Order: sequence, then structure tokens, then C-alpha cells
Amino acid sequence: MRRTIALLTALFIFFIACKKKDDVVKDSSIGFNVSEITVPSTAGTGELTIKWSYTEWELSTSSGGFLSGFTYLKGGNENQSNSTRISFKYTANNKATARTQEITVTNKKTGAKTTLNVKQAAPAPIELSFDPSITYQAVTGFGGMNNVWAAPQLSTAEVEKMYSKDGLGYNMMRIMIYPNKADWGRDVATTLKAQSLGARILASPWTPPSAMKSSNSNLHGYLLPEKYADYVQHLNDFIAFMKDKGITIEAVSIQNEPDWSPEYDGCEWSPTQILDFIKNYAGGINAKVLAAEAVNFKKMYTDPVLNDPVAVNNLDIAGGHLYGGGLQDYPLARQKGKEIWMTEHLLNEVNDGMGWAQALVLAKELNDCMENNFNAYFWWYLKRSYSMLGDGDKGTTMGQTLKRGYVLSHYAKYATGRTRVQIGKVANNSEISVTAYKGQDDMTMVFVNSGATTVPALNINLPLSVKSANAVITSETLDMAEHSVALNAEKTALTLSLPAKSI
Repeated sequence: MRRTIALLTALFIFFIACKKKDDVVKDSSIGFNVSEITVPSTAGTGELTIKWSYTEWELSTSSGGFLSGFTYLKGGNENQSNSTRISFKYTANNKATARTQEITVTNKKTGAKTTLNVKQAAPAPIELSFDPSITYQAVTGFGGMNNVWAAPQLSTAEVEKMYSKDGLGYNMMRIMIYPNKADWGRDVATTLKAQSLGARILASPWTPPSAMKSSNSNLHGYLLPEKYADYVQHLNDFIAFMKDKGITIEAVSIQNEPDWSPEYDGCEWSPTQILDFIKNYAGGINAKVLAAEAVNFKKMYTDPVLNDPVAVNNLDIAGGHLYGGGLQDYPLARQKGKEIWMTEHLLNEVNDGMGWAQALVLAKELNDCMENNFNAYFWWYLKRSYSMLGDGDKGTTMGQTLKRGYVLSHYAKYATGRTRVQIGKVANNSEISVTAYKGQDDMTMVFVNSGATTVPALNINLPLSVKSANAVITSETLDMAEHSVALNAEKTALTLSLPAKSI
């Protein structure tokens, strides 16, 4: 009897133990509390919740996306159920369209994967209006100085790189009128090449021949009044020499920097002398006459000419440089029907070769010259480490296109030969500059973003339906590369982004 009771007891215990073991075999599961999260276009922090049962899990997402900073990437427990709240960060959407990124959670026990879609809204576009009915100046063009006086000589191949339509598209070239006729042939080959590609030529003297000056030297002194007629002949002889070589001199300057007496070739002129010469002699010059190329566009050198009823008819172009100032509108010159040419400037606060920071300073200056109704812009030497092409100095390669070269090309290609027109400003952002132009069959805009913040979506309303739209961008890493631009269905508005520190 005892043995029977013991056996039944053993069987009962075994049965209970097996039943308890079966009880801990639980189905594992995992998932997100929602299938999609929407976040705004601005940068911020979001949250998600993972519900899990009897398993460990691991979170993952694609690299290079806009999500980061997850508070937990792993969690869970095989012996219990719970939920885990996770926060994450997202960057601002600098694109013109919405974007998405998936987050995946993996069940470590079964390998099953569940995804959550994070959708970030597109930023609301900034609206600008383009109004070609409000017009400003006609844009004559852009270029720079060519000579061998103090810079490496350009090759004809380098001229083609800068002045061809398939190159940088420049169309203005400034050359020197040397005091000695024996030197006049020095720049013929490259000037002729530029002209064959459509360049318009401005010739500037640094000094008249020494025999015509008070100093009897190429340095210092002034042009003797009794030599004014001889000086006109000197300028006309140069024009005739170049014409014989096949080069048309469109415009002649009276004097480079008459307000400066350097320790190199130069000649001083007073405003009274400029007025006297232009009024009584400049009418005999066989080209357009430009004055006065003062160091910082001093109006005191040209106002008397513009206000004189006789002299004003002998002046075609008001010209000046921007060293130390002078970048401002010249209403008197416009009132008298004269073009305004910026004929020399050099920005080399940092002689930085391929550096982008100084190139952006140039871009802003070009924008400002256009906004102030200048018709033409000439950089200093075309080929220097701080210019359009490298010369082997400051880490540049001989003949390579530098960042400043591309910046000037944006205006040369997309403003030249057109008329500047009205366009709005980007509200509350002084680091975005924009000018707009209309041609015979196109409308163009040049944007400069000097700031460190991208404008993700800029919507430009057009006055009519267009056939197509395209854009190019230059930045620290890009050189006139294609840039995305979208037209609306009616083709009456376009949308694009303005990346930080770009043109």
C-alpha cells in the first residue's frame, strides 16, 4: 500500500513540473507604436516608442540621412514585456521637396524586421517676384587687364579659355597704351585673339611720353598744357597702330589714376586739367573717350565735365576704380546719357589662390556694382594668383581657372548684353544678394549667398510662361556645376535652393 501511494505522488510531481516548464515558452513580438512620423522642415527632436515582448531588439537606419542622435539603439529582454521611448534628432530640410527616412527595428530572437517611416516636410518657399517692366542699365560686359608690364603674359589658349562662349564668357579687355611706341606690339597677339572671340577693347595710358610732361620722366609730373594737342595725336597714333593690326580700340581713357603719383609710370591731373583737356581737345580722339579712372571713383574729376555743356559732348564713359571706395550710383552720369565703367579693382586682402572666401567677396562686389547701375566691370590682371587664372604663385597652377574666374563668369555669361530689371529681395536675410536681367529671348538671375545658411526653397514668380529653366552653381567644391531648378506646371514660376556660401 505504501509503494502505490509513493508512485502516485511521484507521477503527480512530474506532471506539475512539466506543466510549469511549458508556461515560460512565450511568443516574442516587437513593433513601433505608429507606422509613420511627420516632422517639420526645421531642425529639431522627435520621439518614437517601441513595444516589445520577450525578446531583445536593435534599432538601425541608413547612414547619411537626416536622422541621428538616437537615445537607445538596443534594448529589450527575453523574460518580460515592456515599451521603450526613444528620442532622436533631425536636421533642417534644405531641399525644395519633402524627404523620408526609414527606421528599422530587428527582433534579435527571430530576425524579423519592422520599419517606421519618418517624413520631413518641405520648407515653405520664400516668394520673389521678377518684374522686367521695371528696367535699369544695359550691361556692356565683364573682363580684365591684359599686359606684360608686371604680370606673366597670357597665351592665346588662355585668352580662349576666358573669352570663348564655351569658356568663361568674358567680353571686355583692358590694355595699356605704353608711352614708347616701340612697345605697342607687346599685347597685339592676345588682344587680337580676345577680339576675335567678341571682346571689346579699352586702352588706358599710365603716362604720356616723358617729353610731354613737366617731370620729363615717365614718373610723376603732369601733362604740359602746350602738349595737349600732341597727346591727342599720340592716342590717335596708338588707335591707328592697333587698327592696322586688326584691332579696334572701342574706348580710350585719358589717364589711369590721375589722382595718384606712384613710384612707377604715372601722371597727375587735376580736375581742372581734365576738364580743359576733354572740353578743348578730346573731341579729336578717334574712339570713345573715358575719364577719369580715379583711384576711388572720385566724382570731382568727372562732375565738372558732365556739368559743362561743351565738355560733356566729348565724354562717352564715366570710369573709375574702387580702391578705398567709390562703389555707388552715379545719377549725374546716367542723366547725361553716359555709361559707367568700373575699370580696375583688386581684392587681395588674402592672396589665397583658389580660396573661396575672397571669391565670395568679389561676387558681392559684382552684385553691388550691378545694383548701382554700372555698365561694365574690369578686374585687374586676368592672370595672377589672386585673379581669374593662376600664374604658379601662391599654390596656383599656371593657367588654371581660379574661383574668382568662375565668379566673374556667372555675371559675364548671364548679365552681359542684357538689361538689368527689377527683382525682389529675400526677406530678413541680408546675406542673399540677387540681380535680374532680361535679354531678347531669356530672363536671368544671379544669386549670391554669402551666408552660412542654405535657403532651401526659393520660389520666383515670372511675368510670363517660359519654355525651360536651368541653373549653374559655384561654391567651394563646385565650379559652374548644374543645379536643380523646377518649373511649375504652368511654367510661370520656378523653385530652387540657394546653398550656403555659393553663387
